[in-house]
Amino acid sequence: MMKEIAFARWLPAILLGLAAGCASRDVNPQATRAGRGYVDFYTVPKTDAWWKVDVFDPQRQDYKEVTAQFKAPAEGIFRVEARPGRRKARISFVNQAIEAPAEVEAEVREGMITPIQVTLKEGDSTFVRVVEDRARNVYRNKAVDYEQQRWRISAVAQSPVPYTPKEKTAYWK
Repeated sequence: MMKEIAFARWLPAILLGLAAGCASRDVNPQATRAGRGYVDFYTVPKTDAWWKVDVFDPQRQDYKEVTAQFKAPAEGIFRVEARPGRRKARISFVNQAIEAPAEVEAEVREGMITPIQVTLKEGDSTFVRVVEDRARNVYRNKAVDYEQQRWRISAVAQSPVPYTPKEKTAYWK
């Protein structure tokens, strides 16, 4: 009984911690934070991309997921806060089929924004099967096949620019 009470007392803190860990990395402060720089990811042509960004970890010699967005940023720009230095990232999308992730290397400078232009070009297509499972009647499951466009994506880091809120950037929607 005591263990259940102790668990119940800690449950809100545990849930709050999990929610904070899943928080969006998409930021747009009015002013920069000390010791931080920013990276703006945007697409050409504009699209409602749900961004997935992995950053290279030199200690592990592997990529580590920084974020996966399950909605498109309102301004069409996905802004990530980072420590200054040279960074290597792998970019893909959660809601778009791509042929391969784009890799890019960029310099992050304190108090500045490094824009990264991600270009989408039509690639080949693929077939996707969506199966609707119905728990009550196994024989009435519904499967739908459809063709989906895949995209070739590439990314180019531009020179860092002075910080400005997203809505004042040249590449804003």
